[in-house]
Amino acid sequence: MNLLNAMKRKSSLTSVLLLASLSLAGTTPALAAFPPLPVPLKLPQSLFQVLPVDKEGSFMGDAVRITDCPKNTDNPLGTCGAVQFGGVALYNSHLSGPIQVRFSPPVNNISHFEISHPFDLTGPDVVMRAPQLYLFGATKNAVLDSFNNYSSGNLNLLTGEVTNLNYQVIMFNIFYGALGLVNPKLKAPVFTFPGTYGSADIKFEQRADGLLDLTFYGSTFLPLGNNINGDPVRLPMPFCGPNLQCASIQVPGMSLHPHLRITTKPTPPTPSCGNLCPDIQPNTVIETTLNARFSSIGDDFKLNIPQLGGEGIGRSQMQGRIILQFGDRTGDYVPVSISAQPPSGLVVPPPPFPVPGLSLGFVGHDEKLRFPNATYDVKEVAITDDPFDIPVGEYNMRTGQFIGDTQWRTFWNQDVLLAILAQNNGRLIPASFFLKGPAKIQKGPNNSVVFRYDGTEFRPFDGFVFPNPDVNNAAISYTAGPGSILTPFFKMQSVLSQDSPVQTMTGSQNNVLSSFGETFSYSYQVPCNAPGQPASFSYTNTATGKSGGAFKMDNLVAVSCINSLTSKLGAGNYDTINFTGFGSWSKDADDGLHVVTVQVSTAADAPYISISVDGGVSVVNTKPAEIPVP
Repeated sequence: MNLLNAMKRKSSLTSVLLLASLSLAGTTPALAAFPPLPVPLKLPQSLFQVLPVDKEGSFMGDAVRITDCPKNTDNPLGTCGAVQFGGVALYNSHLSGPIQVRFSPPVNNISHFEISHPFDLTGPDVVMRAPQLYLFGATKNAVLDSFNNYSSGNLNLLTGEVTNLNYQVIMFNIFYGALGLVNPKLKAPVFTFPGTYGSADIKFEQRADGLLDLTFYGSTFLPLGNNINGDPVRLPMPFCGPNLQCASIQVPGMSLHPHLRITTKPTPPTPSCGNLCPDIQPNTVIETTLNARFSSIGDDFKLNIPQLGGEGIGRSQMQGRIILQFGDRTGDYVPVSISAQPPSGLVVPPPPFPVPGLSLGFVGHDEKLRFPNATYDVKEVAITDDPFDIPVGEYNMRTGQFIGDTQWRTFWNQDVLLAILAQNNGRLIPASFFLKGPAKIQKGPNNSVVFRYDGTEFRPFDGFVFPNPDVNNAAISYTAGPGSILTPFFKMQSVLSQDSPVQTMTGSQNNVLSSFGETFSYSYQVPCNAPGQPASFSYTNTATGKSGGAFKMDNLVAVSCINSLTSKLGAGNYDTINFTGFGSWSKDADDGLHVVTVQVSTAADAPYISISVDGGVSVVNTKPAEIPVP
């Protein structure tokens, strides 16, 4: 089996949009998924409140994807790979002003609410910037109410759950004004969250004065296509006359990704990261390597299914990279976009996807999902970013932390998820996971840069079908009872080493038992500073199935050496190595080209081995027994 065919086989990723994440078709989440609050929320006595927004925690922004996608097959979504100016054009502007909420008298503990911004929210002038040769002044930033409707939703006072949320505002600044002028047929839209495709989440919390703090985050996707009523789509350039008459260029397929965070809850004092502050340069792009020992995706299955006998946790450690793009700095703050990438050097044609613009992200390992009475084989694990809802956070360079929870939407692939979708006969629709959680960037050993993220989501599963361990046998399945919840989690730690490598890392082990129950041996000698240096790697898996065989590396393609957070090694020396190479696989009768991706951690408190041949033909790892903190 040659390399290309093996990678295509790895992808049932050709079904990556079908994989996904168990959204409920035409329903709202069951109340059982939202447990009662310790104390129910109490509405203001007047059913009306006006509060100032917290400037540190509130901002408007965008991640404009500037493309050259003229083909009709790439539009209207503009998802070809021809991104201009080296990345998205980023800006965030922190907001000040009052926010008004009017509640209706509750009925069965449900209160309808309307939100407005009576004197607008305004933000300071900032610069929207892409990494290469593009910037534009995002000045006169403001959030205004739409002319016809207020933002609204329904609040459950017992659980805090909000349903039917529709947050709609006019987001204005000089860039949006200039965009309209160079595209005279473009009708300026009201930004609606979640809109046709996006995210919207709001949380109310009780205050001591009887009012309710609120925290909202929304993002949406606004593709412009390759023309606007027959006129080419144009991007304003920062060469403008006194009446905002700007030069412009054609940008077919350009899309806007506006996002808005508003909170009335004061940001708690956070100490400076001090000597743990990393050396981050605004308007740069850095490539970090996943420390697979501390990076995993999984799900905490709390399923009311007697046949399973109780709860189960499925988890796979992940290989890959994280690209961080930093925007322009304003005060302590820098906007950051985040993207998942496959392991460095995995240079094969990507598997075909049903929607252009999706591409392979992190790759995982075959694992066991164990319940008290049943065990599942979970295979072909991989993720890809949601290309229509770009993860963007606001990084505080003084504290090393991102503002609030950062949302990172991803599609997941593995065979149990695919079986769940198939066996629920269209009751579940494909959608990416809405993962959100804290993120930070800190200085690691020897001035390395360490990115850490810990996201999760809660999904009700009452009344839906869960497959039996023979996932391909739809005739035998289980129906989840009341209180069933899925809790996907997404824990990532990635590292950029900034010292000069001097070490050649070596090691070998025989008869290692993988977490999937296969026995393997390996040996490696790989220099961290690879050019001109010899390298070797061999791997043997004794399994009798498709995973069994032997790999011998002929050419080293890419190498990255990093340190765990507890490393005490001096500059140029490392406890963890990641490398990719080409070589031969013993089961290939045609002696074709094959690829291996490897990570070995020699850290005393975090030993780990990950080996993947052809992205999944043979894949082993020594998954840690407990879920590591990223």
